[in-house]
Amino acid sequence: MTTADATDPRIFDAQNSTDARRLVAAQARIYSDTKIFAGVRLTVVIGLSIAAGVVAIRFPGLRTAAGVGGGTALLAVSFVTASVEKRLRMMAAAAQEEFDTRVFRLDWNGVLVDRPPAARVAKAAFRYRGGRDANWYDDTEATHRPYDVLICQATNLGWGASMHRLWAWILSGLGLLAACGAIAGGMLADLGWSGLLTAVIVPALSPIKEIAEQIRLNFDNARSKESAERKIAELWAAGMSGAATPSTTQLRTLQDKILQLRQTNAFVPDWLDTVFHRRNEVAMKMSVQSRVEEARRNGHG
Repeated sequence: MTTADATDPRIFDAQNSTDARRLVAAQARIYSDTKIFAGVRLTVVIGLSIAAGVVAIRFPGLRTAAGVGGGTALLAVSFVTASVEKRLRMMAAAAQEEFDTRVFRLDWNGVLVDRPPAARVAKAAFRYRGGRDANWYDDTEATHRPYDVLICQATNLGWGASMHRLWAWILSGLGLLAACGAIAGGMLADLGWSGLLTAVIVPALSPIKEIAEQIRLNFDNARSKESAERKIAELWAAGMSGAATPSTTQLRTLQDKILQLRQTNAFVPDWLDTVFHRRNEVAMKMSVQSRVEEARRNGHG
């Protein structure tokens, strides 16, 4: 296992090296690319679904071809493009894992992920235009290892759970409204149940799949992140009480969980994150400072 000694830089210093900042910039750019791709894909799927439904309603003779044929084609498009989105998300997670393992001084788990290609990292970092590549983690001050790593790992989880759950409920509400609106429109058009099935329901299967999958993933991510947070809290409490010092193996196990969450992470839209960013940031900083002070009181900082 990778171990630390007195000459190793603090996490706050190590994260601001040129190589570390390049990895942060790369993962941020690739995550943004993934969100853009996902947004365009969902817009196209929903737009084509609406178009197929309109054609099926306006031109009864084309109802079967537009409804059933269009719905089947949309499902195929959805599955194919989802695989591209998954590859982008895996690449972003690999870049972020490279950053974390370097600054936390943890071994690389090649079973879960391959190291990101240096050329891909460099190209993504070059395209990054944000300002969040420095000071990714808050300063843990003089907190001793392994507690400084636990604090930083906790911040990776604390940002997401509440936002995932909020977005899942928003999507659930929007999906229910859209479904009610589509059925009401079909009934007003006097399509009958057979026409409603071919003109409205079948073309809507692909958007329904997309939205249902996002709702499921967001709820799953929220539960998984909260479970990992509880594990960190248990290790932290044991360490602060003197019962047991968290081992490097336990840190690596937690990191594995964080990596797997990133690889399957459901995206929360940037606009929603922006609305709550300041509140979440303040809460995170308060949590970090609270743990830093607790570590100091118990002789670990």
